[in-house]
Amino acid sequence: MGAWTAAGWPVARRWPAWAWALAAYVLAWTLLPALLSPSLPLDVVEGIAWGQAWQWGYFKHPPLPAWLLVASFQLLGRFGPYLLGQLAVLLALFYVHRLARVLLGPERAGLAALLLYAVYYYTWPTLEFNHNMAQLPAWAALAWHAHQVTYGAPGRQLRHWLWLGAWAGLGLLAKYSTAVLLLCLAASLLWHDARVLRRPGPWLALAVAGLVLAPHVLWLVRHGGMPFEYFAARAGGGPRPDHASGLEFLAVQLLAHAPLLAIALACGLRPWPWRWRWNLAVAEPAQRRWLLAVALAPALLVAAGGSLLGARLHPMWGTPMWNLSAVLLLAGVAPEGLARRRAALGRALALWMALMTLAMAGYLGWSWQGRAQPTRMDWPAQALGAQAQRQWQQLARCPLRVVAGSIWEAGLVAEGVRPMAAVLVDADPRLSPSITPERLRREGALLVWHVGDYDGAPAAPVLDQAPPGSWRVSQGEWRIPWPRHGGGAPLHIAWRAYVPPACQRP
Repeated sequence: MGAWTAAGWPVARRWPAWAWALAAYVLAWTLLPALLSPSLPLDVVEGIAWGQAWQWGYFKHPPLPAWLLVASFQLLGRFGPYLLGQLAVLLALFYVHRLARVLLGPERAGLAALLLYAVYYYTWPTLEFNHNMAQLPAWAALAWHAHQVTYGAPGRQLRHWLWLGAWAGLGLLAKYSTAVLLLCLAASLLWHDARVLRRPGPWLALAVAGLVLAPHVLWLVRHGGMPFEYFAARAGGGPRPDHASGLEFLAVQLLAHAPLLAIALACGLRPWPWRWRWNLAVAEPAQRRWLLAVALAPALLVAAGGSLLGARLHPMWGTPMWNLSAVLLLAGVAPEGLARRRAALGRALALWMALMTLAMAGYLGWSWQGRAQPTRMDWPAQALGAQAQRQWQQLARCPLRVVAGSIWEAGLVAEGVRPMAAVLVDADPRLSPSITPERLRREGALLVWHVGDYDGAPAAPVLDQAPPGSWRVSQGEWRIPWPRHGGGAPLHIAWRAYVPPACQRP
């Protein structure tokens, strides 16, 4: 054991340079967006608005990302959601590293994890933690535990079955598309050993997953499966089916790997399929097939299904599908060949990550100067919330507890008031079932909208068709200067306050 300092920390156990660089990268991608952008991204605002209600489901998606977003926002403010994106990547890398140690050996495992930063989905999209991003660690964990129940030591398989069930449940609570990976893993497992269903492991995993999912399933039953309606609308094609959507999806996924391929080529690796030579640390051909199935089959399955059905496939649906891209790349590189190129790969990766960090800071901090119209992240979130709170306090003695309107405007107002208000999405209780008509008559609501987005005011029948005497109605408009677009017209927001009798000021 090394010597110890007076503070009690071991002197000998210092972090390596790559760990310091990674810590600096995570810190930069946590602090800079929060400091440079007046507003959070759309999906983050939406998730915080949903999560504030702490429901077991929401009209678009299952609940886990919304819970994580609102918890991180309440703990760390605007820094929390950005840190959440970085932690999702780090947890995914942890599981990728564990799997790579088995498949590639310890010499290549660290690089197989870190090289994922050269895949697009692990950089820019982490600014907007959402349901796609929340799947990253779940898919990586599922791959690791599925490998261990298939090829690991028999004495340790039971705990991996339990973890497999837990991560399956959590992955489905993040987004239902985790089912694509589960289908591929199940097919691979049955192909390897069809007798596996005679053993208790799969049934234990199924029981654990069922326990994790049971409250959400009950919520789905009670609310008519609302997220599936959203998915059907999202995936539905236009007037004509798009049978080329699968090829388009795969082309975009390949483009997302362009930085990784460029780094590999620049450092002397030749990842061409026709020159492929397997160099796994394990000799079993079955594990090669397993790696190919888990690394490639989900994307191919989604692409094939989309083309056959003529459905729209959104490129960001590929976010969690590529945890094993670098493992597959390095599986074709012999350890001795990689040793000669390790330093070059490290330098190229560090350069790429530094350039992405500079691009992120430049875009968020200064790109507004070249735009004619502000983006969502340019909105004056803090000023909007403060203005709404002042307006409500002039009219009501009770705190502002409900904000109605589109998820963007109402979400910004709700996250900016203290205590944080609930959001009545589109002024429709069906989309926000925790806000009942009885609650509205007790607490009132502030309806907000961006002037010009509607012909007059947005429809709000639950508010406007309430029994006479339910509340005093006041309305007006705010003009709030843009934080960084001083020369243009200010942000024009209209509002309508519904104040119940018990809260009205004399």
